[in-house]
Amino acid sequence: MSTEITRHLIGLPLDYGVTVDYIAALLASDPRNSTHVAAVVRVIVHDALADPFRETSANRWRGLLPAWVRPPMVGATVRRLLAAGILVGTDRYVRSTDTRGRNGGKLMPVYALNLATQPLRDHSKPLAPITQV
Repeated sequence: MSTEITRHLIGLPLDYGVTVDYIAALLASDPRNSTHVAAVVRVIVHDALADPFRETSANRWRGLLPAWVRPPMVGATVRRLLAAGILVGTDRYVRSTDTRGRNGGKLMPVYALNLATQPLRDHSKPLAPITQV
């Protein structure tokens, strides 16, 4: 039995990053999720702006999210913010305090808010709504 399982697993790619990015884009672009995406963006940006170095992590803003926000929308929104260059990884990590999601103690990234990203600086072109990919 384990030989059959191993044979199937060997053929699977180890990096699902592109697939996850596509799924995050689909979730964030669905109009039914626009209020969830906006709530997550609002909490993350407000938290980062309160930091003198414009840094944030899920430990800081997890408890500030409205209870009605669906958990998958948090990860999808963070991935979209990273893809847009609005959040940037700092190559630093902190231990997660998320015991409810069973992530307590796991390393999680610290992000910096990038207010100089091109979409935010370019006032000659209107910004696409957050619901578009």
